[in-house]
Amino acid sequence: MVFVFDLDGTLLNNNYTISEKTINFIKSLERCGHKLVFASGRMLISIKKVIEKFFEKEYPIIAYNGGMVYLPEEGIVFEKFLDFSSAKKVIEFLRSENVHRQIYVDDKLYGEEDNDEIKFYAKHASVDYYIVDDLVKLLREKLPVKILSVVDKEKIKLLKDKLNSLDLEIDVFKSMDIFLDIVPKDINKGEALEFLIKKLDLKGEIVAFGDNYNDIPLFKVASISIAMGNASNDVKREADYIAPSNNEDGVYSALVELFSDCISC
Repeated sequence: MVFVFDLDGTLLNNNYTISEKTINFIKSLERCGHKLVFASGRMLISIKKVIEKFFEKEYPIIAYNGGMVYLPEEGIVFEKFLDFSSAKKVIEFLRSENVHRQIYVDDKLYGEEDNDEIKFYAKHASVDYYIVDDLVKLLREKLPVKILSVVDKEKIKLLKDKLNSLDLEIDVFKSMDIFLDIVPKDINKGEALEFLIKKLDLKGEIVAFGDNYNDIPLFKVASISIAMGNASNDVKREADYIAPSNNEDGVYSALVELFSDCISC
């Protein structure tokens, strides 16, 4: 079997830690021959730090909501960039809405303002950040994998709808309550997982854990989809099973209830 884990709001609790019993169960899955994949909207460098901290080795990674796929043996095997016109219009639109915007180039975080939002994100992701005068100027040098806006949770749906109405070559996902991810059209965790399945010739059932809207494409590819108790009702409706919340060791509870026989090797 193949087990695919989202990080924030799923495997990680709200203190950004993973319980020892969850870690041990997941390691047991690998020892018994099952494959592990980590899929997140985070930057690659941020995901690698989390995995190294808790699992002390590397695994296949889906980063940037599917915009990048990484394999320990090969490095980055897939990467899709926003086109210049769409990225430029998104940045200009976010400026006009007076909301925070940041972009990701060469797995580095760039913003135009040294504000609380970028500081919060950098701390959340355990990464450095870089401030430039003009993000559009930076686009002329190299295109980004993703743009992210940090928005009040009361306004995030309205901003998402406005972005979609621009009719650009983008897809827009809410990845956390205040994070709005803008990625290239038809890029998502599900598409990236299908790429990974073919690339590695993965066999058996796919089990996916997630909590937010950006995990729904993952659920559609999975044989068994598991939403956390902290997920919205929209996400829960797309899942086969509802686990307890990420702060209640929901991943561990679901693994024990549904997959205990998978570690009896």
